[in-house]
Amino acid sequence: MAKTRKPTHIPSLPFPPTPDALHQEGNWLWIPVRKEWRDVSAKPEEIVRQKFIRTLVEHYGYALEQMDQERRTQHGHRSPRADIVVWQSVNDRLAKRSPVLVVECKTDTIEIQERDYYQAASYTVASGCEIFIATNQRHTSVFKLVARTPGEFVAINEIPAAADWGDAKRLKEVLDSLRAFNRKEFQDLLFVCHSILRDVHKMDPGRAFDTISKILFIKMYVERSGQHGTFTTDYLDRRAAVRLPTDLAVHDGLFEQTKTFYRADDLFTAADKLDISEGTFRRIVKELERFDLSKTGDDIKGLAFEKFLGTTFRGELGQFFTPRPVVEFMVDLLNPQEGQLICDPASGSGGFLIRAFEHVRAQIVADIQRQKDEERARIEALGLPEDEEERQIEEAFSCLNTQLLPSGDDNQPIDTRVGRLAWQCIYGTDAEPRAARTAKMNMIMHGDGHGGIHYHDGLLDINGIFNGRFDLVLTNPPFGSNVGSDQIVGGSDETRVPVDSAYLQRCHERGYGTSWEESHHRLLQAATSKTPILDLFEIGKGKNNRPTELIFVERCLNLLKPGGRMGIVLPDGNLNNPSLAWLRRWAEGRAKLLAVVSLPEETFRSSNATVKASLVFLRKFTDEETAQWEAAWAQAHAELDAGFDTQRNDAHSVYAQRIVSGEDAEATRLLAELAALGLQRTLLPWHRGEAPAYPRQAKPTMQGKPVWLGEVAKEHKKSAAELKRQAATALAGVQKHSNSLLSELKAKYKSIDEAHTAALWARVRELFDYPVFVAAPKTVGITSTGETGEGVASDLPDLLKAYREFENWLAQGAQPEATPNFPVPSPA
Repeated sequence: MAKTRKPTHIPSLPFPPTPDALHQEGNWLWIPVRKEWRDVSAKPEEIVRQKFIRTLVEHYGYALEQMDQERRTQHGHRSPRADIVVWQSVNDRLAKRSPVLVVECKTDTIEIQERDYYQAASYTVASGCEIFIATNQRHTSVFKLVARTPGEFVAINEIPAAADWGDAKRLKEVLDSLRAFNRKEFQDLLFVCHSILRDVHKMDPGRAFDTISKILFIKMYVERSGQHGTFTTDYLDRRAAVRLPTDLAVHDGLFEQTKTFYRADDLFTAADKLDISEGTFRRIVKELERFDLSKTGDDIKGLAFEKFLGTTFRGELGQFFTPRPVVEFMVDLLNPQEGQLICDPASGSGGFLIRAFEHVRAQIVADIQRQKDEERARIEALGLPEDEEERQIEEAFSCLNTQLLPSGDDNQPIDTRVGRLAWQCIYGTDAEPRAARTAKMNMIMHGDGHGGIHYHDGLLDINGIFNGRFDLVLTNPPFGSNVGSDQIVGGSDETRVPVDSAYLQRCHERGYGTSWEESHHRLLQAATSKTPILDLFEIGKGKNNRPTELIFVERCLNLLKPGGRMGIVLPDGNLNNPSLAWLRRWAEGRAKLLAVVSLPEETFRSSNATVKASLVFLRKFTDEETAQWEAAWAQAHAELDAGFDTQRNDAHSVYAQRIVSGEDAEATRLLAELAALGLQRTLLPWHRGEAPAYPRQAKPTMQGKPVWLGEVAKEHKKSAAELKRQAATALAGVQKHSNSLLSELKAKYKSIDEAHTAALWARVRELFDYPVFVAAPKTVGITSTGETGEGVASDLPDLLKAYREFENWLAQGAQPEATPNFPVPSPA
């Protein structure tokens, strides 16, 4: 676009009447503080600065005469610069006293990275100011200098207004309003809005929560678009003023636009409505308008929403919530890394996926910060003029910061490091529609990562969730329910197999490959043949039902790549109930047990759960470990089978003749005469049967009943037939005793088989031995009433440190003399 000529007139007002607008003609922008026009074609940060100056004037009551922009301290070379400086009064500015606010503006749209704003921080310290503000196109953060700690700042809740400086009590409230208070305040407002809906529209908690969520997403849509500023009642009034009589009510129209914006996320159905009056909607907007969600930190939005969610649904959807301290411990123990694919097939409200997203995002943020520090040092070493040095540093920082964007302004995937994490690495599903939708909302509130979450049965593949794909699986599956043989693939909405062209095209575009195609084809066949879901699993095939959590153990292992790791919450009965020994042995042959952490009984009490549970961590066998496992079994069989076969043979020798004769003298005499004629009654040797598919065991010993063998010479056939008739009569009289002896022999065999199996497992475990981390913390950061936070005792941080020592010990070869200073872990 060709540049326009510099305007010569002076605007009559500092800012146009249109809200949030600036005086701009072509590439020229009016700068009210300096009373001049500037060419901003190459300076987008100037627009950010002038918009914030307007905010300071109109929202906080400061006069332009109290401000200056582009100020430097006079402290030698590379003196700190501030984009905007504000004094308490005009006289203070003229007298060059210390300012009360220092502002630095950037053109980024990412959440504020405090260390990027080192210029304003340095200026604040050098000028004797107490507060600096960091702002960009989407976010604003306020920091207060920590007394007696030079250069250290703490985030506070709000910007002091001009009038606050003359009110000592009010100023103290502002300066003491730490950011954590902001979270609590936002959370409390959500409860106020919830109460409005219950009182005015008589909504039950679930419906009220759904409506609040819809309103929050309208608010985020309006503010995230960057076109309207904060979503307020004034905004509603402006929309209403241009509404035609035939148009939808303002709040209904906004919800339809919001549904379109989030259409790809499956948050809302086409039929979803707000179902509240315009007056109620306006009342709730009024309550929420002090918070600009697009500029509120993800930690504030996310934790407030999560707390509101947990309290609202503690009774109704309690099973969908794993306590946050437990979630954090499980994720931190597995320590997901950038680029790893993570799945929760029973995602509930999304707790595991949110924490995993935050964990990896923190790694990316730290690495970007390291690169920025290196770039800043490199540029400063060039000896450039101050303005050029700052320009290059700003450009380098801006380029690196784009890697922290989770999605584009259109809410679509973006090819950045955090974007790839959000859209390509996080997957979850839940069979309860409200839980799945809530997980998406929860993740968006925490900063994104919601694109891979679906409403679907977690036991069936959907989208990018299929076997052998994931590096990490974290889950807390449903307890106390069963998967029945009447649950059919494709038999319900949550078990559907999508066949629409949009779904198929999306999966192809995302490059899931042949593994996805094979999975989709398998499910299509299963749906066509009305296959029970149980039949898709080794431990479910042919069964009438199985406890849900058991099927999820197999599902999670199937989802993992070889060498992939999982953390799962399981009832203690799965770990110590003798009737489930088969499950433990089944899992032992597919994965290494990394750790078991037994949770206190009160961990899930606030969710009305009475089952005592443990955290179980496994690593799926690599191909090499599978080969080692098979080699251990081959060696165990080679060493032990012959000895147990001798025991079987000995038992056969002891019982064979007794079973044949029924221990009857007359029968014994007749059988001897028949044998002399060539006809023998004998008990054939035992043979091996087929072992069940699982768990691994010695093949069962099979034994048939006595049989007649041999051939009688022609001249003796008549006498042999008479002897055989007499023998049959004698044996009939002792048949019951003979059968009893055969049962005794079979019991002996069974005992030998069990001892054989036990010996095989013992030997395999010797050959395939490895340590396991086992712990039973007394406290895990949650009370029996569900309270969490800094004041609640927790052994988990120390336990995590102990596990890291254990990992290091393993990495160093697990030498007994170097065992860490905690009890030696139990052997596998």
